[in-house]
Amino acid sequence: MSLITLSLIIFLGFLAVVCLFDFVFRWYWFKYFLATMGLIASGVIFFISFYGGGMSQTEIAIAIFIGSFGEYVVSLIISLVRFISKKSKKPKQKKKVKTA
Repeated sequence: MSLITLSLIIFLGFLAVVCLFDFVFRWYWFKYFLATMGLIASGVIFFISFYGGGMSQTEIAIAIFIGSFGEYVVSLIISLVRFISKKSKKPKQKKKVKTA
């Protein structure tokens, strides 16, 4: 399996889980936890591949890294959109003028 295909499959899996936990369960922190675990797993697999894992294991580690990094970028975009929409929904308060 090519690197791009494997990365796309992993990214779509991450994206499905992020959408499930972010929009259905409202666990907003989980998307960053998932991205962090994906990046750590890719680092561990990449480190192990130097000690006899072979090229296929290295390719899997790189695909996990690309997929989890893409998921992290999408999570940041989702958070920025949510932050901007919350800021725009708040009505601006008028300053009260004190008179003596």
